[in-house]
Parts: sequence; structure tokens; C-alpha cells
Amino acid sequence: MPDTGPRVGRGRLAHGGLHLLLTLNSLLVVLISVNRKADSTLAFVAANGFLRWVEINNMLLGLCTVVLYYLVAARVVNDSRCRRRGGLLPLGVLFAAGAYVYALSLGDHEVTNYLHGRFCAESLPEICRVVAFNDDVFSDVVFLTGFTLLNTMLMLTQFRFPADRAPRPWDNVLITVNALFIGAGITANLAFEKAVFDPFVVGATAVFALALLRIAPRQPILRYYGIAYTVGLLATALIKMA
Repeated sequence: MPDTGPRVGRGRLAHGGLHLLLTLNSLLVVLISVNRKADSTLAFVAANGFLRWVEINNMLLGLCTVVLYYLVAARVVNDSRCRRRGGLLPLGVLFAAGAYVYALSLGDHEVTNYLHGRFCAESLPEICRVVAFNDDVFSDVVFLTGFTLLNTMLMLTQFRFPADRAPRPWDNVLITVNALFIGAGITANLAFEKAVFDPFVVGATAVFALALLRIAPRQPILRYYGIAYTVGLLATALIKMA
């Protein structure tokens, strides 16, 4: 992955460029939530009853998500003085595989979710059973696979290309704030929506992040993931118990 710019200078923040990208990711989480909940996005894209804007917007937001993953990984590599170029090839392959599977899941889910909700709410002929399976099971598995590959790629990139500057106090504040946005998104998905496989994937990701963080405790991305996924799991557990 190429360098994205000059190194962060000495100041109150040790990882200013990274915080900007993580803040954009938090904004993306907010936009995804608004897109899913707003009534204005339920209008048809075309007069023939083609997809609603909510599905189209989700696909575009998915593109933004993949681009942000790439930019964060590039920033991590750029901020590291440990130039282990040999590690870029497997990480690049992991990113390409994750991006493809993630995009595949959106293409399958958004279309089948629309068809399922519009035509199969009342009756369940054979075709609707197939659509429902794609909507509720297959696309979810593919999505979680792609998302896990992208998350794993990012954590391994940080582990393989460690930052030589330890996070300063304001770095930790910004990392925590942005991680809480992700934790809130995880909680909303696990605690308030139908989630079959998601808890296991989130739990495995949290364990992986905390294991890497134990080995490399100074790395900002590992702190980000450790906080986000641990908070998401604990908040979900508390809500379920209540």
C-alpha cells in the first residue's frame, strides 16, 4: 500500500492523520444508521419500482467503507518506520479478498432485502423462501466474512507495521470517542436486531484485537478495535440481561 503523505509532526497528537480517518468512519456509521431509519430513503429510485434509495445509498456507503479501510491501512504503513515491505503482498491480497466478498454481500443483500420486504411479507411461495434465505442467511454470512477479512487486514497491518510513536493523552481520547461510535453500532446490531451469526463474529474479533493489543499495547488501531468491540459486546450483554 502506498504512502499517503508526510509524517505527523510533533504536537499534542501523535497520530493526527489517523484520527481524521477514524472520525470519517464514525460519520459513516451515523450516515448508515440515518439511511436505514429515515422515511425519506424509502422512495423508489425509478418509476418502475426499482430499488429504493435506502438500498442504493447502502451500496454507495459500502464503497466509502472499503475506501476508508484502504486509506487507514495506508496511513498505518506510512506512519511506521518499520519498513517491512515483504508484508504488503499478503495484506494486499487479504484486502482485495475482503473488499470483493464485502461488495458481493451488499449486492446480494440489498436486492433480496428489497424483494423480500416488498413482495414476500404476506405469502411465502417457493421463490419467496429462496429470497428470504438470501436476505436473512446467505448474504449475512457473506457480509460477515467480508467484514471480518477487512477488519483482520487492518489489525494485522498495524501489527506488522507498528507505529513508533506511543499515543499521547489526546490521542487516547480521540481513539476512545471514535471507538465508542463503532461500539454503539455493534450494540444496535446485536441488541436490537435479529442477529444469528453476528455475536460469534464480534466476539472472535474482540478476542483477536485484545490478543494483539496484549502483544503490542502502544498501537492505536489495536486500541481502537479493542475498545470498540469490547464495549459493543458488554453493552449488548447488559441490555439483553435487562
